[in-house]
Amino acid sequence: MKNTTPHWIAISILVAILAGLVFKFVVLGSTEKGDDGRTAVILEPAERQAVLDEMRLLLETTQTVVEALANDDLAAVEAAARPIGSAAIATVDFRLRAKLPLEFKKLGFGTHYAFDDIADMAKAGEPSKAIQLKLVETMNNCIACHASFQLPAVKPN
Repeated sequence: MKNTTPHWIAISILVAILAGLVFKFVVLGSTEKGDDGRTAVILEPAERQAVLDEMRLLLETTQTVVEALANDDLAAVEAAARPIGSAAIATVDFRLRAKLPLEFKKLGFGTHYAFDDIADMAKAGEPSKAIQLKLVETMNNCIACHASFQLPAVKPN
């Protein structure tokens, strides 16, 4: 009779290593405790700039949506919100995604999906106030993210 115990030990070790890697890259990302108590997400300068550019685009889109709602221009609301919705998620580099902690990704993806909802609401002709309330709810993701995370500039060695 053959002894298969060593095989199961090897398989168990490989599964544990894989689980550790998944935890590191999916849940934790590339982080450390920030000097102000928030989680510092450690990125290369180009990756950091990409995240900041995306945040700026979300802010600019929010301003465009607010202005369009003030002018009762639902077509402009949809036109502004649609490109920054879930379609924008596909443009994020997978190496960068691996460095972002899970909660950061949840807030970011949730924000993009909310812009899909805003675009859909505008297309359906829902009242501006309802769309505005959805935008208020969406902005809570921005507040939560900025309260929880920082993107420190990496100092050259």
